[in-house]
Formats: sequence, structure tokens, C-alpha cells
Amino acid sequence: MNMKEVVKPAVVLLIIAGIAAALLGVVSEVTKAPIAAQTEKTLNEGMMAVMPDGGSFTEITDAEKTGTIQAIYKAENGGFVITTAPGGFGGAVNTMVGIGEDGVITGLRVTSHSETPGLGAKSTDPSFYEQFAGKSGTLAVTKDGGEIVPITSSTITSRAVCSGAQEALDWVAANGGAY
Repeated sequence: MNMKEVVKPAVVLLIIAGIAAALLGVVSEVTKAPIAAQTEKTLNEGMMAVMPDGGSFTEITDAEKTGTIQAIYKAENGGFVITTAPGGFGGAVNTMVGIGEDGVITGLRVTSHSETPGLGAKSTDPSFYEQFAGKSGTLAVTKDGGEIVPITSSTITSRAVCSGAQEALDWVAANGGAY
């Protein structure tokens, strides 16, 4: 085998890989700002959905985050929006929970999940998440003695959403007055 037969294709492949890497870097830089803007817009829309009369929201970065709490936001109206990521059947079930000054849930949304399509994925349906509005105290699915009707054949996901909402309620009860 001739050395030229090996080197020439290797150099061509190296040049192609270098060009592809450079193009990926350029695309990454070009899309960074629009992606950040869209993420911010989605976050704000979610917060307005779980606390419609909240006004503006400020992230509390110095608060202790317990359990699966990911972020805590103080609403202009004195309430809080808390994001959690309890474990479901297919992984984390990211929730956003609005809690008013009175310690009552104003709204809840499942913002992302890896649950089974047609089963746990129904956690994003209004018929499920609207059950949480107006609730306070201890949350649990009916199978566990609570008031939340679980998604049929998806009790694990339903329990995960209850768990995330409960963590948010507990945090506000323990820490809300300090902020």
C-alpha cells in the first residue's frame, strides 16, 4: 500500500471536518441570542399562566432550594412562582407552580417531561393541571387519600406533579415571609 493512498483521503477528511466544525460554531453564535430570548419569553408566559395577576417577576437567587426546587421567583403582587423537577415514570417532570400571598396555588403547569405519550404526557392537559388551582395544605392523589384525581394508568406521573406542587407549597409556608 502506498502512503499517498492513505494520506490524501485523511487530509481531505480533516479539511471537511474543520469546515463543518467552523460552520457549527458560527451557527451556534448566530442562534444564541434568539434562543435566549425565546427561553425568556416562554418563562414569562409560563409565569403569567400560573399567576395571571402577578405583575412582574424577580428571581430570588439567594434562597435555599430544597428537594427538587429549581428556581424561585417573587411576583410583584407578593406571591411566588416556583419551578420543581420531581421524578416521574420517564424522568423529571418539570412543573411551574404559582402560589399567592395566602399560600394557595393560583396555577400549575407541567413545562417539560419525558413521560409516556398518551399516558403521563396527559399531565399537560388542562383537565389534569387545573385541579391544583385553589389548593393548599397537603396535596395527594385520590389513591393516597388526597383530592387530586390521577391520570388514568399514570399514577406515578400524577404523584410526581403532586410532589412538585407540595414542595412549592412547603417552601412558601417555610420561607415566603422572608422575601
